[in-house]
Order: sequence, then C-alpha cells, then structure tokens
Amino acid sequence: MAQVTIKQGKIRGTTGTSLTGETFHKFLGIPFAKPPLGELRFKAPQPAESWLGVRDCIKDGPVAFTSANFLLESSGFEDCLYLNVFTRDLPENNDILKPVMVFFHGGGFTMGNGTQQMCTPDFVMTQDVVYVTINYRLSVLGFLSLEDVSLDVPGNAGLKDQTMALRWVQENIKQFNGDPNNVTIFGISAGGASVQFQMLSPTAKNLFHKAIAQSGSVLNSWAWGQRNAILLAEKLGKSVKNEKEALEVLLEASAEEVVKAANQLTDNIFDIDARRPFGPIVEKPNPTAFLTEDPSILLASGNFNQVPLIQGACSNEGQLYENMKMLLPDTVDYDKNIIPWFLKSKSPVHPEWSTKLKNLYFNSGFTKQERIYHVISDICFLIGIFQSTELMLRKSVQPIFVYVFDYISPMIKHVKEFSKIDSPGCFHGCDMMFFTSFRTLPTSAPLTEEDRIGILKVNKMWADFARDGTVHPSWEPVRDPERIEYLRIQQEPEMLSSPFEERMAVWREILQEAGNLDFKFNESAN
Repeated sequence: MAQVTIKQGKIRGTTGTSLTGETFHKFLGIPFAKPPLGELRFKAPQPAESWLGVRDCIKDGPVAFTSANFLLESSGFEDCLYLNVFTRDLPENNDILKPVMVFFHGGGFTMGNGTQQMCTPDFVMTQDVVYVTINYRLSVLGFLSLEDVSLDVPGNAGLKDQTMALRWVQENIKQFNGDPNNVTIFGISAGGASVQFQMLSPTAKNLFHKAIAQSGSVLNSWAWGQRNAILLAEKLGKSVKNEKEALEVLLEASAEEVVKAANQLTDNIFDIDARRPFGPIVEKPNPTAFLTEDPSILLASGNFNQVPLIQGACSNEGQLYENMKMLLPDTVDYDKNIIPWFLKSKSPVHPEWSTKLKNLYFNSGFTKQERIYHVISDICFLIGIFQSTELMLRKSVQPIFVYVFDYISPMIKHVKEFSKIDSPGCFHGCDMMFFTSFRTLPTSAPLTEEDRIGILKVNKMWADFARDGTVHPSWEPVRDPERIEYLRIQQEPEMLSSPFEERMAVWREILQEAGNLDFKFNESAN
C-alpha cells in the first residue's frame, strides 16, 4: 500500500477501481482540522495536529452528526473533520500535476457526508483528476450562531470547515500529484450553495480557481438559518436569560443531547416560508468571520471571488417532492405558501405578488401535481440560481456557463418508475447519479451501456472544465442577464435560451419590484 508524507505526518492508503477499470490510490479519513470537541464545539475549525509514525488511511473517517429526517435517525460524531483523496498517480510515478476537484456534499446543511458511500469515486475517477471529498459540521453543531460576538460563536462553522479543507488542499495536494494552482470546487444542492458561499467569502480567496454549483445557490430560501440558541436551551429543559447562559447549557450537554433537542425545532425541507433552524447566516463582524455582508449585494457589486463558473439545475427539480412524499406525507399546502421568507419583509406589495403567482401556478392548465413540481422547482431552486446568475453578470469578468440537466438514461428511468414519477424531466439529484453510484438511494439497478456512456460523457465535461476551462464546443457563456443562454445537457447537448421562460419572467418582475433581497430579515428567533 502506498505511503504519502503530508504536513501533519505520514499516511498509508489503499486502492480502488474506476467504472472503466482504472486503478487509483485512495487515502481515506485524513484529518484536516483538530477535532471540534469540548470548548471547540460550535467554533471555527483549528488546523489539524501532527502525528508520529504512519497513520492508516484505509477507511472512511467518522461523519458529522445529522438531523433526524425522512431518511435516517440522528447519527454521527462530533469528531468528524476528515477528508478523502483519490488519485491515479503519486509524484514518484508521474511528475505532471493533475487538476484537483473538491466536492461539497448536499443534504440541506443537515445531513450527508463525504464518505465513499455517499460520494463514491468510481465515476469521477474515470477521469485523470485528483478528487477530494470532505465532511463538514451540520445542523446545530455546524451552524449555531450567537449575536453576541464576544462569545466566539458567530456561526457558519460548517462553511469554515469547508474553507479549512481547501487550505489543507493548498498545503498538501501536491503530495497526491494534485495542482494547488488548479483547484475546482463543485457540489450539489447544499453543496452547490456551498460553492457560492465560498465564492462570497474573503477567507476563501485564492483557495480555488474554478467552480461548479449544481442545483444550489446562496439565494435559495432553504440555504439560510436563524439564531435559535435560547430556544434550543429551553428544549433541553433549561431556563436561560441570554445567549451566554444558553451557550453554557449547550456546552455542558452531550452532543447527542444537543442534536436531539435541535431536532425538535421545525425543519421541513418543503416549508418554503421558513428558514432552517440552523444554517448559514450573515455574521456580525468578528475575527473568524466567513460572511458579514448581504449576499445579493456582494453578487451585484462584483465583490466576490470571481472564477470561471458553471451553474445550473435539473429540468424538473420539483419532482423531488414525489421521491419524498411516501416518506414525508405531511408537507405544506403550496396553494397558500408561495412567497419565500426573504421577500416577506416587502409587505406593502404582497397582495399584488400573490395574485401574480396564483395566476401563474394555479390558474394554469397543469395538473395539481405538476403545479407542485413547478412551485418547488422555482422557489426552492430556480429563482435563486438564475437570480444569482443575473446579479453576478453585472460585474463579473469571468465566464458564467449555465446548464439545465435533462439526461434521461435508464438508471434515471428506473428511479422515476420506482418513485411513480410519470412526468418528463430530471428530478433534484438526477445529475449527482452521474457522479456517484448513490448507494444511499432506496433502489438501484445494474448500469446499462447507455448509463455508462452518459456517466463518462458528463464526467468528461466536468473534468475538462476543471483541467483548463474547456466546455462543450457549442456551450457559450451567458452575456445577457435577461436572456440567459444555457446548455441543455442530454444525450445530444444543445444550446437554448431563456430557461423556464414564463415562470422566470414573473419572478424577475417581482424581484425587480422588491429590490435587493433581504437576507437579514428575521435572522434571530430568540
């Protein structure tokens, strides 16, 4: 088994095999930060400590605590800041540095992990890249936020974990034949939003050089949290008067107790009206700050880490609802809940907006199921993704390539049949099935030759972009914010313009009337 010497010490890895039979090295469970235990709970990560001897990195490290949800009960560990590295070659065998692709997993900032089960390397490693997957803290342990900056828990610890992993990559990736000057970050859903968050943070400047945000944006309503420390302490049975007392309670309790209490707070993935109890937040200025300014203002001003960017969504994101309905039956009534929380502060115009949206969604010729798909697609994903594109175009000097993923291969058809989805298009997460084997899905089927062709085609597109910014020959960057050109990714990709034109036109009109989106609205629930 191969050994590598990194800044913290020597590690020993193992090997794996890609979908097309290439052997690659894999180093699993590498600590990239000090375990966030004891007084480090809720706080910004600290650099990893060194070790003596050779550390075996042949199995996944512990994963972060997750919220109880429709897929699994609460589980995980506080000691969770580990990453995996996959590479075909090591420096002694090949001195040509390879592009690095760092993946941020999805899961709504409440679940998911960077392990082989969730982020299998078999598909990505069909390409000659160095692939890195990471864990980051989730839910309350990753996103507790206190307004009193003197308490040193300003929030966004999970996002700071991601940045710490990127610093680790800069320090160590050459030892795996990776090029620290050619790092691409990519992710889906909360991972896609994480990509944009890293683009917004001055702390991540120069840590990556290209970005791919899949089905997630900082302007998505679900990508934001609240300040709930006092309420959380009360859920633990303690009466507290202020955040300082609340923090004392939360530090004295076990991680399991804190996570269990956090699970009692409302967190319905389909509740458009509310933010998550714990998630990213605009911090008050502080020494470890990740983000202190409104994201919509940063995007429009050009004051962000500008790199070549690919971003987009699946063609029918809202079909996610159908995948989850049998597991989460008590969803919200979308007929009554179609204004995102970050627009609720613009109350004088609400009646007019509601009328426009009801005419758009509920006076149309679509079935109720199709209307639900449209509402979820638009409010949970599309308006944030396309609005962020339009804002960035104002000042960005780097190309932005937009896509809509509509690659219906046999493996996608199989999942849709299992979920009883009979409408056209790709649901939320379809694209990720082309990058990982998604062993967490409730159903799987052997890959067909058509599946294999699609997997290789899509991974080559992403790897080519990571290597030197190359995209599909017909893929043009967006130039006109009011007429977004995009690549429809399917068996034979094609360029089109104005995605979801009628629905996005109505939302563009509402957003223009609203002015800047207010992401500090109702940020504290204490």
